[in-house]
Amino acid sequence: MKYQVGQRLTGTINNISDLGIFVTFPHHVSGLIHHSDFGNDWLREKNNFNIGEQIRVVIIHNYKGKIALSKKRVNDPEIIDHTNPFSDTKNADFDSVLSQTIKNARSEIKNLEHELISYADR
Repeated sequence: MKYQVGQRLTGTINNISDLGIFVTFPHHVSGLIHHSDFGNDWLREKNNFNIGEQIRVVIIHNYKGKIALSKKRVNDPEIIDHTNPFSDTKNADFDSVLSQTIKNARSEIKNLEHELISYADR
């Protein structure tokens, strides 16, 4: 899998050092949340994390397999996730896209309920 700038991912902390937090993703790909992401509080903040813990991050740089991550900027709207099908939705179209998504989800839930009932009746 090619990881792209802007992607929001959940990974596993595999190391915590003076440099920052190393996070592993599927396919043995790793990235680093540099200690500067935590500002002047790094020495105190690093004690709030544990190896093996899941962490939500955003890719802020990816060059030759070196992946820079940020925890602080996960919700930054300036960082566009181009793998998200809704990233390119214009504000004027958002309500109709959201309504259609909800309608599709409800339909899929009904189908799953029918399948579950059919399976249970066997």
